[in-house]
Amino acid sequence: MHAKSSAYHELIEAMSQPGCPICRLVDRAVRQYVDVFFYESVTNVERRAEIREARGYCSVHGALLAGHARMLGVAIIQHDVINDVLREVNRALPETPTKRRRLEDWVNAPMRRAVLDAVRPKRMCPLCEYERDQEGMLLRTLAQEIHEDAMRAAFERSSGLCLPHLQTLLQLRGVKPHHLRLLMQIERDILLALKADLEEYLAKSNGSYDYTGMGREADSLLRAVKLVSGRVIGRR
Repeated sequence: MHAKSSAYHELIEAMSQPGCPICRLVDRAVRQYVDVFFYESVTNVERRAEIREARGYCSVHGALLAGHARMLGVAIIQHDVINDVLREVNRALPETPTKRRRLEDWVNAPMRRAVLDAVRPKRMCPLCEYERDQEGMLLRTLAQEIHEDAMRAAFERSSGLCLPHLQTLLQLRGVKPHHLRLLMQIERDILLALKADLEEYLAKSNGSYDYTGMGREADSLLRAVKLVSGRVIGRR
């Protein structure tokens, strides 16, 4: 029997917690990556060049940057990005002698394109790339190991995959058909159970907002939101 990877054991553990296990593990991995980067690698020339080319982090991952321990590193990175944008904008905007000439220049399509090129990202947000890689690795591990008893049992007891990660799973290449069929059978059962909980929730609430007599269906609305939309990285 071959040794199981750390991803295998992390998936088993995450499936015992509420919500999509991929969302939970990717969220943790991205947060750890940010911590390590600003503690150890903020002076790394290659990493900083990647962030400049991406015009900083996307709005979702930018929300992770707050924190007193990172203030200096964040300032360095943001200065890098703004300085690079200004350098390219200044190159795209030649000096003009009059206000009238400047207004005419803005009507000039090539100049507007040059300024747009200066501001527009030249590559994906580095944290989006890292997140995508983590998702792929975890989903592939799940697909490869779902036939194994412990993994199958853990997935059956879990909240299932959110729909965005289910979509990503279905687009993976090289997944064995019988593994994919087993995954979908389990996921369908999870969706059916959640649908039943939502129907019970609707029947009992009936506009009264009295939840005292509810059982497991009481939090079905929140579970459904997470399953349908996925967990937004950067927000608790």
